[in-house]
Amino acid sequence: MKYSIEIGKIVEGALKHDRVKVRNYTEKLIQQLESNGETIPANKFKRLLATTDESTLKAMGGNDITKIPVDSESRAMLADIILPSENNIKVVLSKRNEEQMNDFVCSYKNADELNNLDIEVPNSLLLYGPPGCGKSKAASYIAKEIGMPLVIARLDSLISSYLGTTAKNIRNLFEFAQRTPCVLFLDEFDAIAKARDDNNELGELKRVVNSLLQNIDSLNKNSLLLCATNHEDLLDSAVWRRFDYKIYIDLPDKEARKQLIQLFLKTKELSVKEVEEFAAATKSLSGSSIEEIITKALRKSILRKENFNLQLLYSELFKFKGIIAEQEEDEKKMQVLKAKYLRMSDEKIFSYNKIGNILGVSKTTASNLINEVKEDG
Repeated sequence: MKYSIEIGKIVEGALKHDRVKVRNYTEKLIQQLESNGETIPANKFKRLLATTDESTLKAMGGNDITKIPVDSESRAMLADIILPSENNIKVVLSKRNEEQMNDFVCSYKNADELNNLDIEVPNSLLLYGPPGCGKSKAASYIAKEIGMPLVIARLDSLISSYLGTTAKNIRNLFEFAQRTPCVLFLDEFDAIAKARDDNNELGELKRVVNSLLQNIDSLNKNSLLLCATNHEDLLDSAVWRRFDYKIYIDLPDKEARKQLIQLFLKTKELSVKEVEEFAAATKSLSGSSIEEIITKALRKSILRKENFNLQLLYSELFKFKGIIAEQEEDEKKMQVLKAKYLRMSDEKIFSYNKIGNILGVSKTTASNLINEVKEDG
């Protein structure tokens, strides 16, 4: 049955006299109808909502979605919200990660067909891997693709020093996600999902993990739970089993690095060949590290009133890698290290001539630097 999830939730809300849930899922049904070109029933539902008393029902895109629960002690909001209309974050992932992400999104978009075959629709995803590789941006991408609000938990508000308050905050946040279709995103997930057999942790944190597991189990299939961590080894083993999808977000591949370079350059441009070269030179770096290098190069060109060029990028790359001469007598050694770094990045791209151009030396000198590297190695 088409739209079975939305219709089921509307009926459930009506039976429980939960007007907010009825309103929110009717709004979601309208979005689904419009996206499939079914404008007549969509307009009919819009008219029904328009005649509803606005003092008791709030639209999904209106004020109610922003009524995030607060910490009972500090009164600080437990999450921030990014509505679909405000979600303009660009994410670039490796080809493998992009395919995995699209599989997850596709399963949600085809929930009706899966339900008809009595196949459970996955609604939880754990993103893990090194920092700076796009886990947080991936959450924004998923929310944007399925057209749902992104609810980003505030760890500083969620975690309380008062006994029992953290577990209560987690429960309140999950109950909000139960009432309102959304993508609930918990970043730095290890902060509340550490292994319960860690002898260094207090009993309170173990109770938090137990509460977290219960809330994950009770989350309905109409909201999505996304969690991200840089320290997957710290997670409780029971937490791992709660996730339908688990995706390791790795360093960007070469094609992703080329896209990232062009994205971070903003209005500046490099030739296709220059982008190819710099992508090769940054093969061991995360997306955030590449952004940092390019931003510093752009800033330097503006402050020094210099034309932006590839040499500025390589200068910042070498600084990022710690290959800089602190004293004049270190200059030769640094040139050797720079030549070695480039040559090892891609021997085909970084010829003696290319290395010479980047380092501001002749092809012969570049060759001598590389040979010195070989002799030393």
